[in-house]
Amino acid sequence: MNTQTHFDLVILGSGSTAFAAALRARELGKTAVMTEERTTGGTCVNRGCLPSKNLIEAAKLLYNAKNPRYPGITPTKLEINFSALIQQKDEVIAGYRNKKYESLLGTGFYIEAGHAEFLDAHTIKVGNKQLSGKSILIATGSRPTVPSIDGLENVPYLTSDLLTSNESMELTECPQSLLIVGGGYIALELGQMFHRFGTKVTILERSKQVLAISDKLSVKASCQEGKGDKSRGSLARFGRGDLTIPKSRFSGT
Repeated sequence: MNTQTHFDLVILGSGSTAFAAALRARELGKTAVMTEERTTGGTCVNRGCLPSKNLIEAAKLLYNAKNPRYPGITPTKLEINFSALIQQKDEVIAGYRNKKYESLLGTGFYIEAGHAEFLDAHTIKVGNKQLSGKSILIATGSRPTVPSIDGLENVPYLTSDLLTSNESMELTECPQSLLIVGGGYIALELGQMFHRFGTKVTILERSKQVLAISDKLSVKASCQEGKGDKSRGSLARFGRGDLTIPKSRFSGT
């Protein structure tokens, strides 16, 4: 247990950037402490890159078996046990998190668990503990923005953190249908993944094209790459009018 309260560097967050900063501080002979209100390791290992790429690869195996590239290979429909997939994903994440992050704790790396708030320019409060530092680094990353949609508060919904574990809402069963609001790269990769798992996917995008912040060549290449891929799902575009969710017509499947 860490009893120290004053450090050269106080870092808000415990993701890749936070650990890199703490490591550099230690190399320079300085003291550092991180804070974390969710799970050690941050977004990439727990909710983003690692879990998504793990399950995307599984979905790709299903698709390739059903759509072999070479003549003479009989298409095969593989069965899917979604709960088993989620369990192995969680085990991979736990193992990676322990090896890359948690195994370092106690070797000059410290984490205070809880929500951090500033008391002044050099002092923060985490739970009932106060930590001070000569410098404070904010490495909290970001979280999905939930748009203002009339009726959304009346229905269960997930954000792009849906691949996480040990959170307030987790996806443990493969949904029969999935409505994705937004047509960015995360929406497309997760939409394709779930459709390959057998989910009926609809993507809503208010811009004139998917990947709205990307250049036209990238968008064109992405669309051409997907041609003939029946696993892409459906894409429904809408303008800048209001989107509402009537509770009476909602089916949480």
